[in-house]
Amino acid sequence: MKNLIDGENLWEKADYFLANYAQKNKTSKPRKHCEVPDHDRLPFQRDRDRIIHTTSFRRLKGKMQVVTPSYGDHFRNRLSHSIEVAQIARDLARQLRLNEDLVEAIALAHDLGHPPFGHTGEHALNSEMENFDSKFDHNKQSLRVVEYFERRYQDFPGLNLSPEVLEGIQKHKNYFDRPSGKIIYSPHLEAQLVDISDEIAYLSADLEDGLRGNFFTISDLETVEITAKAIASLDKKERKDRSAIVRRVIRHLLVQIIRDTKANIKKYNIERIEDVQAQKQSIVYLNADFFKKFKSLKSFLFANYYLAPSVKKMNDEGAKIIHEVFQFCYQNPHKIPTSFLPDEDLPRRVCDYIAGMTDNFLVQFHQKMS
Repeated sequence: MKNLIDGENLWEKADYFLANYAQKNKTSKPRKHCEVPDHDRLPFQRDRDRIIHTTSFRRLKGKMQVVTPSYGDHFRNRLSHSIEVAQIARDLARQLRLNEDLVEAIALAHDLGHPPFGHTGEHALNSEMENFDSKFDHNKQSLRVVEYFERRYQDFPGLNLSPEVLEGIQKHKNYFDRPSGKIIYSPHLEAQLVDISDEIAYLSADLEDGLRGNFFTISDLETVEITAKAIASLDKKERKDRSAIVRRVIRHLLVQIIRDTKANIKKYNIERIEDVQAQKQSIVYLNADFFKKFKSLKSFLFANYYLAPSVKKMNDEGAKIIHEVFQFCYQNPHKIPTSFLPDEDLPRRVCDYIAGMTDNFLVQFHQKMS
């Protein structure tokens, strides 16, 4: 069966509004496995729908962003974070005339491979895999999730997503080879846009969660240039409202990234998607002066939130549990469900199993080890 592209009835209208350098729906490359095309859904719409119906997507609710649910029901988790990334990415894509459905699909899938206990969990798993001359990276794990572990179809493993979505999930930093053999130095602008949207989403969300958890105060934020500017732009009443402050920070960041990206498109003469792929640097990025301010905001959050004693204590405990569960499963491989690629080497099977766990499931598994 010929592997046709989805959305034939919608191509003309949908692609008409996109910039020449955007990823068009009509030119989406065929999926790995042949399927009957859906003429009334665009390819990346279909990908988005597949992603949000996965068990991996639902499990993100049980994976913490910075703090565990024990701090309160209103703190972000990986699921709420992914939704916020998608919202920001779509807003930016609309203003840059990029493919909104593509950025949404990438954003919703970008953390599917994230392990329990956030980045601490990622470092712990990577440490274990280094003992076997291997590595763990949550971006690559997200690819494994959508290509192997999600089994919703009888004819093939994984979700059979469009190549452009898979490209975005990988978060390429250096050049890479596509199956055609053509060297591509940079992924499409939609992938680059999700990268920066991810940073904007977690920094702004962590500002709100940090304030909510009393890790720092609004007065503390007046020592950081980006947040100080946002606060100063509000009226007197709003300056005491953390939601108003965070909204204004997000708005300042979005305005800046739109301005800088448009300047870069002009600077590098980006007219087609091939021009994007030929660049050895990203097109979607903040200018050097503003990026210094952006890094200062990151540094503030590291010092006052991510490395706060209570958060560090929680993360240290999470890392300890992951190390102990890894060793237990390695010594007791019969505890690993057979669905975790039995043909893979044992360390990778253990890693895959733990990476898919929620925080609570990991803790409960650890408590029951014997």
